[in-house]
Amino acid sequence: MDTAKLTQLIAESNILTDAEREYWSQSLPKMNEAQLAKLEQILVKARQIPWTEQIQKYFSMITKSAKSAVSGAA
Repeated sequence: MDTAKLTQLIAESNILTDAEREYWSQSLPKMNEAQLAKLEQILVKARQIPWTEQIQKYFSMITKSAKSAVSGAA
């Protein structure tokens, strides 16, 4: 399995948070071939989701709101 390709898919994924990207990147060396193939399948399928600029802005707004709420609660 080409881990360089998986690393790129992880980095470019719209469905993963930064923490998830870090987790999966660090987990790659520990994964067996079947797990790597399944992860690649999921990430390739996710790339086919028609992510529009509006959806990206929406998720960005939600993230900012959540961060603001957490920092305001402290």
